[in-house]
Amino acid sequence: GHREAPRAVNATQLQQTSSTCSISACDSVARLCTNETTMSGMGGSPFGSAHQDVLGQTPSDPESKQRLVDEIKDRARKAFARRDMPVCEALYSKALKVLPDAPLYSNRSAVRLALGRFDDAFEDATKATETDSNYAKGYYRLGQAGERCGKFAEAQKAYEKGASLEPESKVWPSSLLKLEKAKQAYEAKPKKKTEAAPDLLAPRTAQPIPEKGKENTKSKDSSMRGYKVDSQGRKTTFFNNELDDKTKALIGDIAPKKVAAPTQMKVVEGASSWNQAGTFESKDHTKWMRSWLEAKFRDFMVDLPDRKVGQLTVPCYLTVKKIKDIKGDASTAQARGKKKWVLDVSFVVEWEFPLDDAGAVAKGSMTFPDVSCDVVDDEEPLEWSLDVDPLTPQTAIPLITSHLQSDDKGLRPAVYDACAELVKEFRATK
Repeated sequence: GHREAPRAVNATQLQQTSSTCSISACDSVARLCTNETTMSGMGGSPFGSAHQDVLGQTPSDPESKQRLVDEIKDRARKAFARRDMPVCEALYSKALKVLPDAPLYSNRSAVRLALGRFDDAFEDATKATETDSNYAKGYYRLGQAGERCGKFAEAQKAYEKGASLEPESKVWPSSLLKLEKAKQAYEAKPKKKTEAAPDLLAPRTAQPIPEKGKENTKSKDSSMRGYKVDSQGRKTTFFNNELDDKTKALIGDIAPKKVAAPTQMKVVEGASSWNQAGTFESKDHTKWMRSWLEAKFRDFMVDLPDRKVGQLTVPCYLTVKKIKDIKGDASTAQARGKKKWVLDVSFVVEWEFPLDDAGAVAKGSMTFPDVSCDVVDDEEPLEWSLDVDPLTPQTAIPLITSHLQSDDKGLRPAVYDACAELVKEFRATK
């Protein structure tokens, strides 16, 4: 008399891996994720006992290796989302020792680029393209790393190769334009002249020793170097500037004087009273940004394919139930008539959509760790990671694949459009 409960989707296997993702149930990996320990500063790892349950494993059979790598990639994405790059690099390095592939090399390249290790990032991106010559994201990472290393020719070849693999993508033209600007800025910088080091092995000419009583015969100045005698006969430092009467008359009386009453300055609307010269002034818009995001994603809905309920066809929607963990800031800086907008934020959205008329639902969360003006201006795809509730039925897999992991429809492009709208309204603020 009891209906069998639908099998749960494993949350760790619904993450972004490369351009495509595979989904399958792995209960043992889920238990590993649930039992993940926190940092305690103990153990042989530089990260203490954290992640030792995966970093210390040495599986031998292919199935165990795949389960371990899937778990490591899940933890690495979460570490990347919270900008914990050293931990993220250690996890990807372990995964590469177990099952190396192009996406892993590409992901570690992105981490090392964020750590400022540009040469290592370039090497990883090169290995990604050598491992899979048709992996477009590897060429994108190679171009990024080459640009930061000053290897502009290699970066251009990488972007051009990526464009040939994905001719419809807008990422490559903007990347090539950005690369050209970086190259011009690098070439415009004045090059520092290098002086030749002295030849320590060159022969030296010995100087004659002066005869006794004839030292310093060329100069009769017996004053101590660095000192001088002023007009009043006092010895003072060489840098002491003595003013004559004419100079004192030009300067006038410079003694401090009491201010009778404060002066009321004319303040332009929206400016500060202390910044009448129009030099540098900054304003914080973080509170406005948080309010905007909370209002935008309140009851935020995305269209899904219609579903059948009996003989009827009813519309179906994916709903954002909540936006949380909003971190980052937004500010404007104005100097000498020029204004700059700086926005850098990360956030998590909790989503949900119905599956049938019996009340079954799919739900989870999606993290967007890096939203900025530059990402929107360059039309780059937003970085993301997906978490699915373990109780979500298996029947939700097709919709999760088509409307949560897809680049061109569903939640991801809708969030990108919202972020583009945020940047546009932010730049319209005073």
